[in-house]
Amino acid sequence: MEYLSLNGKILPEAEAQIPATDPAVAHGLGLFEVTRAYRGVPFRIADHLSRMRRSATRFGLRLAPGRVGEEIAELCRRNRLEDAYVRITLTGGGNFLIRTRPLERLPAAWYRRGARVLLAESRRDPAGILYGHKTLNYLENVMLRDRARRAGAADTILIGLGGEVLEGCVSNVFLVRRGRLVTPSLDAHILPGVTRKVVLGLAARARLRVDERTVGADEMTEAEEAFLTNSLVEVLPVTRIGAGRVAGPGRITRFIADEYRKTVERETGR
Repeated sequence: MEYLSLNGKILPEAEAQIPATDPAVAHGLGLFEVTRAYRGVPFRIADHLSRMRRSATRFGLRLAPGRVGEEIAELCRRNRLEDAYVRITLTGGGNFLIRTRPLERLPAAWYRRGARVLLAESRRDPAGILYGHKTLNYLENVMLRDRARRAGAADTILIGLGGEVLEGCVSNVFLVRRGRLVTPSLDAHILPGVTRKVVLGLAARARLRVDERTVGADEMTEAEEAFLTNSLVEVLPVTRIGAGRVAGPGRITRFIADEYRKTVERETGR
């Protein structure tokens, strides 16, 4: 039997009910967050809830979470999970749902030798009002992610109308160029990733030079290194971008990945 939390109450999944009239059912109105729990301890849960609160304010949704960290720990215990995928959902009707699942790990070879990513065939207008938020209207991202996985790739990189790199459909993008860490600016209405924020903090403490700016698509295959970030994959080296190749995984990518893992261990005690 699997358990979840609905509006602060932990119950068997089969007993959880959300009204058919909830706007999330009718129109996909709602928000979600995905994070990772390490032996029951969610990493940077406050940052995830802060991002959800910002989006809730933007779209006029009511968010009043309870003891989310404690609920996640209890769900991991009841569901017998150590490393866990955690999804937090806020529906347009005000229902607050937390689910946990076993973490599905990417191939270890991708971390050793680098992963492949695809380039989106269509261009995205970053001015769209939903971009930069994790809304339940997520069909485009899911389809692009699934297309990438079927092709043996980790993600699909989204490109803006001007040919600029935006983000992966489920990740943020980092490059290393001439020894500098480069990533698209939040001004492009990309998701303000929690892992992205951690990586930028690690880079600042290590006194790495960082450029948050507009990144041309042609820069990706000119980079010395490239990697993706999100809460589940952590820091994933990339060595193939579309038909092009990138050297690596390189020194800076390895350093960031190691420091990220140390941060997780320090903050979660795991």
